[in-house]
Amino acid sequence: MKNILFVLTFCISSFVIAQESAPPPPAEPTPENKILIDELIKVTEYENYFNNYCKNKVEQAAQEGNWNEKRKKEIIESIKFKYFNNAIYNAFASDSKENLNQAIVLFKNLNSQRSDHILKTVPMNAMLQFNLDGFVKSLLHGKYMVSSY
Repeated sequence: MKNILFVLTFCISSFVIAQESAPPPPAEPTPENKILIDELIKVTEYENYFNNYCKNKVEQAAQEGNWNEKRKKEIIESIKFKYFNNAIYNAFASDSKENLNQAIVLFKNLNSQRSDHILKTVPMNAMLQFNLDGFVKSLLHGKYMVSSY
């Protein structure tokens, strides 16, 4: 009986403790790497890519959901890169200075002959795409809209 009580207490305690633990904080780049990541964002015109991607997703949702023009315009106006750029810092936080410098040179070379922003190549991994899709989902639900009252 004591063993059963001990095991039951242990299981319940473990469950309670597991529920109270928070996810780890997002990774932060070093100050030097933050400057390099900012340069990578600039070289790839990532902000343009982000804005166009979000706007296209809003246009698609508006068409599929028969939104009125006012709602669509409000959602599009709520697209702000500053709400997403921490995801980029997090994605590249563990990269070395050398890797970031190589990426900057690579994307600068790839994009130097591409004048149309739609043809620019941007760094994208599964985590960034997942975060971008999550951002768009929140955007479509109006999470980033500034209240008018």
